[in-house]
Amino acid sequence: MKFLQEDTPITALLTRFMDLILVNVLFVLCCVPILTIGASFTAMYDVCMKLALRENVKILSDFFGSFARNLKRSTLLYFLTVAAGIFLIIDFRCAVLWETSFRSLFQIVILSVGYFYIAVASHAFPALAYFQAPVVPTVRHAFVLAMRNGIYTVFVMLMDLLPLLILFLAPVLFFRILLVWMSFGFALLAYLNSLHLVRLFDPERVKELEEEEKV
Repeated sequence: MKFLQEDTPITALLTRFMDLILVNVLFVLCCVPILTIGASFTAMYDVCMKLALRENVKILSDFFGSFARNLKRSTLLYFLTVAAGIFLIIDFRCAVLWETSFRSLFQIVILSVGYFYIAVASHAFPALAYFQAPVVPTVRHAFVLAMRNGIYTVFVMLMDLLPLLILFLAPVLFFRILLVWMSFGFALLAYLNSLHLVRLFDPERVKELEEEEKV
């Protein structure tokens, strides 16, 4: 049975799929305390970007190593992200209820700020894992990278927001696929994003890997 040999594309695909299932389970379990969602998100992206770079990854040790290493910074970034999100939601709600002729203008301004907020949040946690820098420089760097990223920024944002979009737009479908999503959905989206993010974060390294594969 040649398709079960180690070097076949099918075997590589199945191995990667099993890796993502394990990453997803670890991510979900480490999100249970709620306060550790940021560290869990960072650890998931750390492992997924290593997989995207075809590094020799030990899922358990790499995930928990990243989780412990980035716990403080990721938690701070998580709280800042949540606080900023709540602030924007409250502002938008007030703009909707505000009886004034300028209401639409304020809504547009808040939605525009919301776009930049989601763009930065989508890039900040992976950047925190990859560059191992303090939170404030990481946020600045994530903003620059996201704005330089063009249409791919929208792709990363949509991938991160996909679970929420399905929940609000098709709640019945969301609950039907919830078990599947909890099995590998989060890690799959993170891995697909990582295939692009590693090119954005370290294009020279990706170029070197591609040249090595051609040899």
